[in-house]
Amino acid sequence: MPNPIESALRTGGSLGAAVVRPVARGMSDAAIAGVDAVLDSRLAAEVVDRVAASPLVGRALGAALEGPLLDLLARDLVRYRVAERLLSDGLVEQTTTRVLESEELWLLVEEIARSPAVTDAIARQSVGFADVVAGGVRARSRSADTWLEERARRVLRRRAPPADAATPPDAVPPPDAVPPPDTAQP
Repeated sequence: MPNPIESALRTGGSLGAAVVRPVARGMSDAAIAGVDAVLDSRLAAEVVDRVAASPLVGRALGAALEGPLLDLLARDLVRYRVAERLLSDGLVEQTTTRVLESEELWLLVEEIARSPAVTDAIARQSVGFADVVAGGVRARSRSADTWLEERARRVLRRRAPPADAATPPDAVPPPDAVPPPDTAQP
């Protein structure tokens, strides 16, 4: 036969549980509402701002990056195929499109293009390109001069001077250094 004391405790316990459960749920809902109110407060925002600006956050971030956290994050990014999901969801294309359409990007590009470092680099590259083009023109001009001279000699039936007597093209005197034709020696 069951003990009357045990029976009373069991019955009381069941009654107690029936009364306590709704009270506990109500307290739980009230606690969550209280937490929400605190998180929405100006005080919470100020506390978060101060903590974020403190050296503590820098130390915590440094410790997290030095430790296994970064390796775990990289493994999970691969394991859960985050890159594939981002690409398949079109997020990368949407982001790229939005960035290219933004006014701020083009203001940034303009600012970079006007910077002294960029304009200096472009000027140096332009001078280098001009030197390359001028060198090509000089070489073609020499080739054309040689070709014309050979054709003229053939037409006039004259022989070319010996190769050792030929004046290199860079050593040709300027036009005002050549004596006039009436004072030239025969």
